[in-house]
Amino acid sequence: MNQPCAPHMLYISYWEFFKQYYKPQIQELDMLLKSIDSPISASEAATVLVMKSEEIEEIMTQEKISLIDKDNFLNIMMHGSSPLCRLLQRECSCGSPDRYSPKHIAYIYGLQDNHVAEICQANGYTDVPAHKLPDLLNKIYVFIMQ
Repeated sequence: MNQPCAPHMLYISYWEFFKQYYKPQIQELDMLLKSIDSPISASEAATVLVMKSEEIEEIMTQEKISLIDKDNFLNIMMHGSSPLCRLLQRECSCGSPDRYSPKHIAYIYGLQDNHVAEICQANGYTDVPAHKLPDLLNKIYVFIMQ
């Protein structure tokens, strides 16, 4: 009798996770936004945001958006529930600063406060310049299921 396989757990840096999980979505979103000449459908938006079309349509109704275009796509993301939308929402709620406190980093990326604070302290940061975030996130390790 075959036994079900247990999911594999990987221990990787958060930056590697970000590049594997979020970066392709961000690139696809960037290409879509750069190529929008006419409004796109809720299903197209849902595909790139990894959401259900019904959620997009609900947001459009609540926010009184009749057509999805470059000008209102961000508004949809600010109300979406996908991981990418929530990441953007948390980033925007922090004001997209030039420098990030350990608390902001933990909040935006959904990491443990104390772990981020320890890594920052070990690397001599009281706050982290935006351009150094990839370096710092490369030193924070997380478990992911594969």
